[in-house]
Formats: sequence, structure tokens, C-alpha cells
Amino acid sequence: MKKFTFMLIAFALLIGFSGCGVKQAGITPQEQIKVVRIESEPEGATVYIDNNEPITTPAYVELSLGWHYIHFTKNGYEDYIIKNAEVKEDTKIISATLKKISSADEMFMFGPNGAISFDSVPYFACCSRGAIAYSNIFYGGTYTVSGKTILDAFDIVFPSGKKVHFDTEKVSDNIRKFSKVVTFDELGEYKIISDGTNEYAFIVDYKPTILSPTPKLEDIFKGGYKNAIAVPVNSEVEARVLITDANGKPIPDTSLGVYGLKTDKNGIVTFKAKVERTECPYCYKTYVNGQESQLMIYGDMLIWGYDYAKYTKDGKLVSSTTENAKVTIQSSLLPSFKKQITVVNDGNNVYLPYDSIGARLDEIYKGAGVAGDIILPHPKDPSVIYTNSFVSKDEGKHFEKMSETLDAIVINPKNPAEVIGWGRSEPKYILKSEDFGLHFKKLATANIDPFNDFIEQLAIDPNNPEKIYLATGRGLYLSNDGGQNFSKLTTDFGIVNSIAISPKNSNIILLGSEKGIVKSSDGGKTWKVVKGNNNCDILGCITFGDPRRSKEVFAGSMYEGLLASYGEGDTWKSLYKCDLEGKESITIVPYEDAYIIYIVSFRDGIYESFDGGDTFTKLDFPVGSETDVAVGADGRLYIMDDGIPFVKNDSGKILPLNGETFLVGGPKWKIINDKLFIDVNDIKSDFLSIKVNKDSIEIYKMCDMLP
Repeated sequence: MKKFTFMLIAFALLIGFSGCGVKQAGITPQEQIKVVRIESEPEGATVYIDNNEPITTPAYVELSLGWHYIHFTKNGYEDYIIKNAEVKEDTKIISATLKKISSADEMFMFGPNGAISFDSVPYFACCSRGAIAYSNIFYGGTYTVSGKTILDAFDIVFPSGKKVHFDTEKVSDNIRKFSKVVTFDELGEYKIISDGTNEYAFIVDYKPTILSPTPKLEDIFKGGYKNAIAVPVNSEVEARVLITDANGKPIPDTSLGVYGLKTDKNGIVTFKAKVERTECPYCYKTYVNGQESQLMIYGDMLIWGYDYAKYTKDGKLVSSTTENAKVTIQSSLLPSFKKQITVVNDGNNVYLPYDSIGARLDEIYKGAGVAGDIILPHPKDPSVIYTNSFVSKDEGKHFEKMSETLDAIVINPKNPAEVIGWGRSEPKYILKSEDFGLHFKKLATANIDPFNDFIEQLAIDPNNPEKIYLATGRGLYLSNDGGQNFSKLTTDFGIVNSIAISPKNSNIILLGSEKGIVKSSDGGKTWKVVKGNNNCDILGCITFGDPRRSKEVFAGSMYEGLLASYGEGDTWKSLYKCDLEGKESITIVPYEDAYIIYIVSFRDGIYESFDGGDTFTKLDFPVGSETDVAVGADGRLYIMDDGIPFVKNDSGKILPLNGETFLVGGPKWKIINDKLFIDVNDIKSDFLSIKVNKDSIEIYKMCDMLP
């Protein structure tokens, strides 16, 4: 349930679019550039590199040495994504062979529009609060209505009942196409009907155009929606909007039928637009003239909020939209604008601390996600650190790319070179490597349907590496031969999200499942529910604590937060209220006679407890939408945040781990006084805008207005 991932998809549819002696480099090395040819078979694919402006194959591009995210897309073909494309000194070509979509696959093309997929108008944005009444069709306009369907015929029915009939033409066994020019000369709701079934409905309105001096979102943010009124959170602005037909003719003295809006003799409507933050930190209300409104208020025009902070050139906060934020839960979506920040001027570059600019790593580094979403240090060998795609054998100083990317991973606790995982590539297999991931061999498919039995987590018996467990969408699997063969151990509890095995007694197994927390004391032969599941909770993480206290177990719940058991899981109590749904949202660090607990509250922050969970303090580190924590054999805390690994050093500062490899596709950076600083003049984010003026620094952060 990663909300921001969904937000990005919906927004794109809407607009069409511890350090322990490890030293980081003080200044990012000057980037070395290579000219690389980008090819595809067939040619003519659209390619996005590090999510920048698209190119069309074949093309030559300049790329910095290092890792890049490359996405090939072409109509009629499956998308091809290289998450870790490495550009080296001798790299000349990066190519992709695209797979044509089969007739069977075409059946899955139809989503928000039911049996019809439009490639022109009407336009529909699935699952977005901004999709209300939006068709991209305006009154009086003539448009080509075209696309693909599985229907033999359908009608567009006007508000008056008038019909325009479409006969469709066969393209393949499953797909038909259609195209017709239609003039939309009526206001209101249109329906698309086939054999008496209403397949889809949309609205045709007049066309609104925002007039100066109304603040527009696209004037502040590069990726801002083109017809959105920009409003500072908890503030109100005056808007002037010209209302015309599709051909630009003003519509005077006319009611728009919403929020009491009416045009004047020149076709202009004026009103007050407001955005208000609610008790939920990433929930907002919009208002027109004091009346609560939809995000999309008329036609294709929206109200969109942004957060704002103004600092003096020496870093003193002058004002911000978050000073009086009335929320009870903090979130990474609510920027933490501090009263005083450190500003470092270096020639034409202005560096600010990463934790002061109110943005996540994946919003400012286009290459975020390169390392993967898992970080896993070896429990015995402090020099070995794995991610989904990389491995380091020198405490993170250097990383090598593994030959496979894994969706789930486990390391042999007795052999750091041996790693077992669930492969990401299709068809999916259990894979094993005995050389730190440089080469893999296929072990088994485990008779798992990857669409229904999706692997949630792997676990290895700490006392017997031949015993491997798979927590899946349809129960728990067990292999007794190192992954060669698997059998189902239990299916009684539905989805199994997480698994923990006692470090002292491997017969004691705990599962976080659809039915709650379940326990076996005999190695999986029999099970009992020890804590029921309420409210369809997600029990994303279970872990035994300090091995010196083998009866202590901790679990992470989306609704109940941190749970603890002091009797090997038989009884549970709540320790700390937060949202713990990540697979690695809890980690335990042995500390003197006690231990430290670290937890990751989803999109909120990382919390630390030195007293067994009685009290927690929040670390000074802004988390993203994908954050996991783990502890190494030497007690160092590792963090994977939006695909970039970090480590907590001896002084308690959290620094990027091998930033030269993973902080790619974004601005220049420095480590200053054990803090990550970013050159704000070099930021090219769709969601963040920073203006360095003669006597001030202004930070603008686009709000997540989607539910």
C-alpha cells in the first residue's frame, strides 16, 4: 500500500504525461560524459532516460558514467525497462528488443473505459479525484473519436438523446478499431451504449482558461498540470477565468451550473480558490467561494495546493505554509521546514541540507531506485551487504552489480557468498548464487503461480541453511533441500506477509498472515492463531529481537503499530502507535545490556528506542515512499530509502552509502559536517521548485492532492 506510487500513476494519467570508519567523498566527482547510441528493434520506440524528456530511437545521447534508468515504450509492444543500465568508458550502444503484444495480451488493454480504449477523446484518468467530469472535449468542438474495443458496434448518445453510431473494424481475433469525426454541440453528460449497456459516460463543458494574474501551477512547477490554479496550503487566492467554446468564442452572462459561478459580459468568471490541509497529513480540501469543491472544479480546470517556505540568504526562516499546520501525525508529505538551516555558497552553487528542502529522494534524483528496495547486511560478516541488485564485500565502499535482480532475497547465515532469491525476470524461479550474486542457477519454480502466489518474503533456518521458507499470497512453502524442491506447509491462513524463526529453537515459527499472527511450535506441523487480525490489517514484518532474549518478538502492523511479545509470540501488546507495513520496518540492534529498536513508520520517519520500546525519538532523516532498515553484524544501521542505501555512522549521522554509484540522475551533492547537502540550483524536479534570489531562498513543494 504505497500511496505515492499510486499518486504518480494517477497524476501521470491526469496530465497525460553507521559509518564506523567509512568516509564519504566530500565533493561529488565531476561527471564524465559518454555519447551513447540508443537503439530498439523495431525502431521508433519512445525512450525515457532517468525519467527525463523522451527521445525516439535510434538516437545519440550524452550520458554520465554510472547507472541509469531507461524505459522503452512503443504502441503494440510490451514496455522494456532497464533499471540498472551501466554506462562505462567503453559503452557505445544500449539497445532493446521489444516484444509484440499478443492477441491474448490485448485483452488486458481495457481498463478504466471498460470494453473501449480511446486513443484520442474522450480522455479518462482512472482512479483520480481529478477525473471528475473530465473528457478533454469542449462545447462546439469537432474531434476525431478513435481507439480500440472488443465491441462490434456502439453509440455515443448526446444529452438530448441524439445518437452517433460507430461500427468497428476487426484488427485481430480479439481487438477491433474505430474512428469517426464528431461535433459535440450539446452541454452535459454523454453516454456510450452498446446493446443497451452503458459502457462509459463523460461530460462536455465550456472551455476554461486561467487568466493573469491568477497564479498557475505550471508557472511554479515544471511538471505542473497545465490548467490548474496554484494555491498555497491554508490560503486563498483570487481567480479570473475566461469561459469559451472549443473554438475560443467567449460565453457571456452564463451560469456554469457549479458553485454559483456565472460569467460576466466578457465571458469572465471570478472567484476565490482555497486549499486546506486536514487532520490527515496528506489529505486536503478545496473550496470555491467558501463552498467545498472537487479537485477538478469545471471542465479541465483544477485547484492544486503547494507548500512554501521563505528563508533569508543566511538560512533563517521568514515564513512557511507549515508553521501552523493542524495535523496530529507528521508525514514525509508534510515538508519539515526548519527555523534555521545551513546555507553553503560555493561559487554559483547553493547547497542546502537534504533534510531541509521538503522533498524525497525519488523526487529529486531521477535515478532513485537503482539499488532496489531491500538492504540486507550479512548477519555474521560485517563486510558483506546485499541489495536486490548489488552486493558489497567491503562494508559498502564499493558495490558490484549482481547478474540478477531479486524481488525477495535471503543470505545463508553461515556463508556470505551464498544468496537465494525469487527472480524478477519472467518466468520466475527460485535462484541461487554461491559467488555473491555474480552467477545464479535456477533451483525451482515451487509450482507457484506468480500472479496469485506472489512471494512476500524468504526466510532461512538460522540453524539449518537447507531449510528455506517462502511466505506467499497463498500460504507458506518449505524446502528441506536448499531450495531444490518446495511443498506447501500451510494454506489455512490465506496471504502470508511475513515470517520469523526463533534463533534458539527453529521449531518455533511465527507468521504475519491474513488471519493475524499464527504460531507453530513443532516446525510447521501444527499452527494456532495467537493474535487475530482486525480491520484487514497488514502485518508486514515479524522479527525476533536481540538473540540474547530469544523469547522477545516484535511485529509491525499497519493499524496497531509496533507490537511486542515477551513469551515467544503467545501473547501480544501494543508498544507504539504508527503505520508499520514494510517487510523490513523493524530492526533490533544489541546495545550493552539492552538493545536498540528501530522502526520505519510509513512515509513518516525512522524512530529509535533505547528502552525496549517504552519511548521513541524520531531520527533526523526524511524518509521516502519505500524505506527499509536493517542492522549489520557490527551493529551499524543500514537504510534503503527510495532505492538509495544509507548508513548511520559513529556520530549518529545518516549518510549515503557509496553515493557516487547511487545518487545519480540528479543534482550535485556534498557531505558537509556529516550531513548530505544538495545543490538547489541543480534540482530538476517536477514536484519541487527552489528559487535563489538576491536576498532570499524560496522553496516550493507540490502537494499530493490525490486520495
